[in-house]
Amino acid sequence: MGAGGRLDPTKVKISPMDKTENCALAREMRKQLRRIRASLKFPVVHSIEIPIKARPHQAITATDTSPAGRPKAVNGAISYMPNIFGLMMSGYIIQTLIK
Repeated sequence: MGAGGRLDPTKVKISPMDKTENCALAREMRKQLRRIRASLKFPVVHSIEIPIKARPHQAITATDTSPAGRPKAVNGAISYMPNIFGLMMSGYIIQTLIK
């Protein structure tokens, strides 16, 4: 699920969709899946780490009182987290196929 704002690779887990926690993306997907009465019993990669908060938008210079650009900060994903999510899922798939 969402890797944004997470830094700790040891908190990445594979669980059924209905057992995910601390993930706004998973919460929204569960809501949509329940709306169409779909099963939530499929594996997903998610992090149990609570995401870090976005830093407030700040002016670039000291004389600039109203910062230009995006008014809302967005949590990006640190470079290694999407890779870890992908490797975890590929490992799970390979292990499932071998069984």
